[in-house]
Amino acid sequence: MSNRFGLAQRVNDSNIKNFTLAASCFALFMAMLDNLVVNIAMPTIARDLDATTTQLQWVVSAYTLVFASLQITAGGLGDRLGRKRWFMTGLAIFTATSLLAAFSQSIEMLIALRALQGLGAAFIMPLSLSLISAAFPPEERGRAVGIWSAISVSGIALGPVIGGLLVEYASWHWVFLINVPIGIVAFFVTSAVVRESKDESGTVSTDIAGTVLITGAIALLTWGLIEAGDRGWGDPVIWTALGIAAILGVAFVLVESRIEKPMVPMSFFRSGSFTGANIDSFMISFAIAGVAFFMTLYQQNIHNFSAVRTGLALLPMVAVMMAMSPVTGGAINRIGPRRMITFGMVVTGIGVLLFLRSGVDATYWDIVPAFVVMGFGMSFIWAPMTTAVLNSVSSDKSGVASAVNGAIREIGTAFGIALLGTMANTTYKNSFEDDSAMQSLRATGDAASQAALDFVGSGASQAGHVLEKMPFAAGLPQDVLDQIRVASSNAFMDGMDFAMIVGGTAMILSGIVSYFIVKDEVFEKKPEEAAALDSALAAQPAD
Repeated sequence: MSNRFGLAQRVNDSNIKNFTLAASCFALFMAMLDNLVVNIAMPTIARDLDATTTQLQWVVSAYTLVFASLQITAGGLGDRLGRKRWFMTGLAIFTATSLLAAFSQSIEMLIALRALQGLGAAFIMPLSLSLISAAFPPEERGRAVGIWSAISVSGIALGPVIGGLLVEYASWHWVFLINVPIGIVAFFVTSAVVRESKDESGTVSTDIAGTVLITGAIALLTWGLIEAGDRGWGDPVIWTALGIAAILGVAFVLVESRIEKPMVPMSFFRSGSFTGANIDSFMISFAIAGVAFFMTLYQQNIHNFSAVRTGLALLPMVAVMMAMSPVTGGAINRIGPRRMITFGMVVTGIGVLLFLRSGVDATYWDIVPAFVVMGFGMSFIWAPMTTAVLNSVSSDKSGVASAVNGAIREIGTAFGIALLGTMANTTYKNSFEDDSAMQSLRATGDAASQAALDFVGSGASQAGHVLEKMPFAAGLPQDVLDQIRVASSNAFMDGMDFAMIVGGTAMILSGIVSYFIVKDEVFEKKPEEAAALDSALAAQPAD
């Protein structure tokens, strides 16, 4: 083991677990931070690199697409060839492409580098979990995964805050440069303190057919969901992509069921805990993606919050999660993941429904309870859910199991934005067009007013104060601007409320279903483990 930073001398059998946890969480924070930190810099990037709206969307989507589609492949490679080796490979790719992205000379170059960042993240995310799984015994994973979960959420939540500060006080280049020192430190710390592990069962091999099929299926599914927001669900291209994704998915299942050494053993899905926890993973990502998307628009467009203030608004939720996640993680073996997941899903669903308290005239304090309740509920979900996934398979298979879970989370996120976004957008358009003041303005207004109505009526992202910031609206009378702002804000609330009802209800129903599927496997095995330990101690000779 390397002597970098003098850490190697301090690592021993008793503390290797904690060093591995620290190294995994450090890298994870960087990858999760990058999920949202780039979003804040989009307007500046658009001006500097002369990017179109579609190109800006692909700065985000290229990362998400590669991240989602290659996680299972990355997890399988780590299990087979060495988790530490491929985790460090992911760190190196992510750090190097972050440096190059900071000096992008064109939007096409930035999109390509964001895709390569997604490749690095695809190795970091699942293998950070599998390294933890290999280092911690099942009865101790809950606490470790609780800390991992808290770090993951803090990275996502702090993304908009850090991104806003960097853009406001430095430049958009720094949203990528910030990854470089973090990545370098994470690489050398991992090299120094993490022990190599891999699947020693002899049940894995190079599964080229399975790799191609699952990568293609997830890539096409994710692409279809991303593009559905622009093209619409009725577009033939979208249905073709989703149809081919379904065919490839079925082919993957058939291939994996027939080969001797599959990349993803289908036996995973015979476990109620594995299947149930992944259903919950999909549903919470589905709902939370919708909440994050709409609350960002709500606060920035309806209430005119700055990007930094929008990020800071999430702190009540983040603070509760960070405080509670290690506590709930440590309680998994006493309470059991099934009860905790169900409780967390139901409470989080109630938190989502509390966003119905928001409104055009609502204050920030009206929605603080929703953030707090959501944070409390989610602290009972992530660690138990991830622990249920890891404990439902052997440690040898932890890389591919956590990768499946990660891919399902990303698909849930894409579904949440696409489906809830479509529902809200349709409701918004209908509500805006049905507003009597807008109908009167459309009937009597001049060409400038018609252009403004067309712009604002095109989608929920144009609601509220957006029109006032557009150069072409400078000549509109203030009373016209006010009428459009009020009507579009009310229409936005109609759309957002509908999405929140769907997302919150789906969370609650999923939590109830999971109670009957997820099993308290470690919890139920604990008496047997204790009996085995007692027998082993009794067999030892006295001193």
